[in-house]
Parts: sequence; structure tokens; C-alpha cells
Amino acid sequence: MRRAFAHAGFLVIATIIAGLAACGGGGGGSGGPSQSPPAPVSTQPQAAPRSDDEAHRFLVQATFGPRAEDIARVREIGYARWIDEQFASPVMSSHLSMVDASAAYKARVATNSDMIYSWWTHAVEDDAAQLRHKTAFALSQIFVVSTLPFDESRTVASYLDMLTAKADGSYRDLLEGVALHPAMGQYLSHLANRKEDGHGRVPDENFAREVMQLFSIGLYELDDAGKPKVLNGQQVETYTASDIKGLARVFTGFSWQWPSTKSGLDWWKCFWRSAECKESNQRVMPMSAYAGEHSQTEKNFLGVTVPAQASADPKASLKVALDRLANHPNTAPFISRQLIQRLVTSNPSDQYVTDVTRVFRSSGGNLKSVVKEILMHPEARNPETALGSAASFGKVREPILRLAHLLRAIPHTSVQYASNGPNRFYLATDSSDPGSQLGQTPMRAPSVFNFYRPGYRPPQTLIADQGLVAPEMQITTEASVLGYANFVAQILESGWGEWNSSLNRADIAFDFSIWTHLATNPSALIDELATRLTGRALAEPARAPAITALSAMPSASSYQKRQRIQAAILMVAVSPDFSVQQ
Repeated sequence: MRRAFAHAGFLVIATIIAGLAACGGGGGGSGGPSQSPPAPVSTQPQAAPRSDDEAHRFLVQATFGPRAEDIARVREIGYARWIDEQFASPVMSSHLSMVDASAAYKARVATNSDMIYSWWTHAVEDDAAQLRHKTAFALSQIFVVSTLPFDESRTVASYLDMLTAKADGSYRDLLEGVALHPAMGQYLSHLANRKEDGHGRVPDENFAREVMQLFSIGLYELDDAGKPKVLNGQQVETYTASDIKGLARVFTGFSWQWPSTKSGLDWWKCFWRSAECKESNQRVMPMSAYAGEHSQTEKNFLGVTVPAQASADPKASLKVALDRLANHPNTAPFISRQLIQRLVTSNPSDQYVTDVTRVFRSSGGNLKSVVKEILMHPEARNPETALGSAASFGKVREPILRLAHLLRAIPHTSVQYASNGPNRFYLATDSSDPGSQLGQTPMRAPSVFNFYRPGYRPPQTLIADQGLVAPEMQITTEASVLGYANFVAQILESGWGEWNSSLNRADIAFDFSIWTHLATNPSALIDELATRLTGRALAEPARAPAITALSAMPSASSYQKRQRIQAAILMVAVSPDFSVQQ
């Protein structure tokens, strides 16, 4: 039976490889330079989904995976109220508290495993705050920190809590939270950044460079549609080496929090977190400003100047810098476009980006308003109408989002989550191996550039030929597609997560009993599962071979019925319909 199950799944693996290479992976008229921008579309938002299919599609963009009750709720109250409701709901717990709880339960110090437990638990189980968590995940892929190469589970958990809390606040406030968090301070080396000394030592420039390139204004001047401006045939750079040097001086003198209980100590003991000034909470609290290591020289960057300071004032310098970055004309289109890419489509039209950019500016960078515009925009809700065709609209879904959707859609139990009261968390495991797992683990990006770049064009594909981008394709290869298929087949058969030796099973096990009555009806089974996972029946060319493969599998015994159900789920899970978000 296992051989038949595997055979059924692999009948459509070739389809996903072909589909991912051929699909636009994102749409709109903002593709290659030869394309004309689409005609402006009405920005009047559609109030509510007109069908379960439309609700499902919206929730794929706004959550980690639709459930039946989510579909019913958004149809009942409409898009805008659902968004407001989600942002108003408290989260089930903080990531930091869950990391501490899981570490305490296991009677050890917190490790990166605890961060993995917490991310998956919130993504799968925190129904009331799905949009907040999905937005925080999008932000975490722009403002990147990682548990690589150091084990800082508590610090990274508190950083994700900061992103989660500020997901509906102002961009300016978020940028300050990012700049002062010790996770970012360690990751981009501006924690304990020292002023110049006149003898060859200069401030570390790492964060100064990346806060401009990746977190605010980007490399080139942009129009409101997020497209580079061209002067004399050349793109115009947003900053120079001199801007980096000036901004680097701003980010001097910030280091570990100086606890109020240690106020009597010499400042440098807390700046360096010496034995006399070492507390565990310093790893999760915002950095303090230390005048003793802040540059007093004039700081010039991006057309503004912080005058030389007779008395060093790091907070005043920081305010000028963050205000300038938040209000730079590039910031609104640069951040807006990336949020659209993370939530809706890889290649939004010029009109889509322009509309979101205008909301960004008019709201003072309010992220809740920006996210609402992204999700309710006519192009997001009805791309066929807005663009004339949705053939190249959407995005490839990265592997961890596909697994999160499967976990929210397919009944399952986690022994640890179900039976441990306040210690409720999934014992999920690292899934970084692309050959046998997902090729991704949450909050474990290989660099500050995330798992993939927003402007990535996969070579020798129709995507590249059309001048489109498909960021997630940077981690998509024939090997990773097969690895994902094998991984899904394995967890459907044997479960996922840490091994529970007392029960002789993985922590997370799937329950397919609700579909047993359909196991002898291949077409009904594949249509039911496709509707649950994609919102509609599986499209050709995947549906017919899937039915043929299921029909060839025996279904007399209970085990054989289970095998058919697993095979049907696998075929949907590796299909372009599920792997490409449209």
C-alpha cells in the first residue's frame, strides 16, 4: 500500500514543477518594461465575499490557512470588520512566555527548539489573531533577524513579540522598535557600537547600511508605484558611502539595557554587560542609550544634519535619523510593495502599489491601514476584473506557509498541546533540510536578506521571460519540490514533530476519519479535499490523473481507505492549485 500511496503522489509532482516554472507567480502590469501599466481600477472596496470560494481566497492571504469557521465569520461580517476584529483581538500568549514555558517544562535553558514550538503553535492555533500573526510574519521577512548562527531563542522570541505588537501601529514606531531591540543589535552588530576615537577606530556601519537598504528606503529612488526612477539612462542611488558614515555615528552608544536596579554602577559596566550588570531580561528589553560612547561629531545623512553636540545626546540623534527614514519619499512605496508581495502577489500592478503607497503616506505609515488597503484592494479581491486576467497574478507559497495551511485544514492532534494545560505547545521540529523537509524553519533565515530576495527572477522560466519576479522561487528547485512531496507523504503517514516514546508516535498525528465515507469514491474524495485546501475543485491537468491514481489503489480495508485519503491529500498538497496562491 505504501508503494501505491507514493506512486499516486508522484503522478502530479511533475505537474507542480512545470506549474511553478510556468506560472507568473505574481501578476499585474508592473512586470517587464515593455508592459503598459493597467488602466486605473475602482478603489471602492468590495464589502464582503460573495461565496465560500472568495472567502477562502481572502483568508489564504490574511491567515495561515482558512478553517470553516473563519470562512463563515468573514462572510457574516465582511472584510473590513473581520480585519478590525482580528487586530483588536489579544494574542493567545507571547512568544517569549511560550518559549520560557516550554524550556521550563523540559527542565533546561531555552533553545532554538523552543522558538520553533512557539511559532508553529501560534500559527496553527491562535485563531482570533491570525491576521496579526500573519502580518508579523511578513514583517519578520523584511526586518530580518535569525536564530542562525547563534542560539538566542528568548531574544528572537521577544523580537517577534515586538513585531506582533506593532503590526497595527505606525511604521515609525516599528522602526524604532527594530533599531533598539537587542536581537537586531546583535544580529547587525550595532549593540555596543562605539564612537570614533581619533586613532583609527570608526563606528560599525553594518546597521546603518542595512536600515537604509532593507528596512526603509532601498537602493534606488522610486516613484509611487515602487519602480526605480531613471536619470540619463541610469537608476538614481538613494544613499552614498558618506550617508552610511553619518548614519553609523547615530547608532553609537546603544547597548544592553541599563537596569534601574544598577543605576549606581559606572555606565561602562552595563554598556559591556559585565558580571556586575548582568540580568537575563537585558536580552529581551530595548537597548539603553549611553552618552559615553555616542559620537558628538556632526552627522550628515540623507540631506539632514545632526549638529555637533557639546554633550552627547544619542536619543536626540536617533530621533532625527528615524524621522528622516520614516518620512523619506522612498519608504512608503518600498515597504508597501514588499508587504503586498508577502501577503497577496509577487508582481502588483503600478496602480495597486500606488494606492497602497498613498494610504501609507496619508495614514502616517499606519500599518493596520496599509494592510487593510492591501487586502481589500480591488486587485487583491478581483484580479480578473482589475487586470483583465489573473493568469499571472499571485505568488508561490513558501513551504512553511503550505505546511501551516495543512495543519489548520487537516484534523490532527498534538499530544503536548492537547494534554498539558498551561504548557500547551506543539513539539514541532526543525525543517531546514530541503532534500527531505521544507527547506525552511521559521525565524531561521540564512542571512539578513531573508530566505529569498523580493526581486528574484528564476532564470530560464516564463516568469523571467515576462520580466516578472517570483521571490519564493529562489528556494524552489527540483530537489526541494521532491523533498517537500516526500516530507508531506511522510508526515501524513507517520506524523510530525518530536517523538513521544511513551506513545510510540510523533507529537503531531493526523486524523482522516471524517473522509472515510468518501474513500471508495475517488472523484468525490479528491474534490472534497481540494475544496477544503484550495477553495475549489482541483484544476486540470492535475484532477484527472489524481482520480485515476486513486482508482488504482485498493480500498477494501480500513488501512487501505486511509491510504487513499493520504494519497488524495498529498496530490492536492503538491498541486499548483495549492502551491501557488492566486
